[in-house]
Amino acid sequence: MQGSRDFFRPLDAIILGVIAAAALWGFLAFRFSAAGKAVVFVGDARYGWYDLGGAVRRIDVPTRIGPVTLEIGAGSARVFHSPCPNQLCVHQGSVRRSHAELICMPARLLVLLEGGPGDPREKSIDAVTY
Repeated sequence: MQGSRDFFRPLDAIILGVIAAAALWGFLAFRFSAAGKAVVFVGDARYGWYDLGGAVRRIDVPTRIGPVTLEIGAGSARVFHSPCPNQLCVHQGSVRRSHAELICMPARLLVLLEGGPGDPREKSIDAVTY
């Protein structure tokens, strides 16, 4: 066999550098921002929205299986108490990032966190349908 084949060639370093730069750009361009408000849905209807700023406060939301208690404030939201049997929504803990969700399926409850005032995605068009 003529000549030796190197495992790592100079062009490989350039390709790896381009891939690393693309990965870094993707990470920085699409990072999550802090949320500014929590929108609460019960079933198909919007129950209300709450500012995540300020002191932590408890809100009772009436659902089909009983009241669900939410803790909202200090930049986060969580389900404090729910009458559902498995308590998965309670054990999920606090969420604080934009576009995060808290879901309680037995109660048909959805808490969706939306971006704060500095979030550029709040002012841009998400999708257009014709």
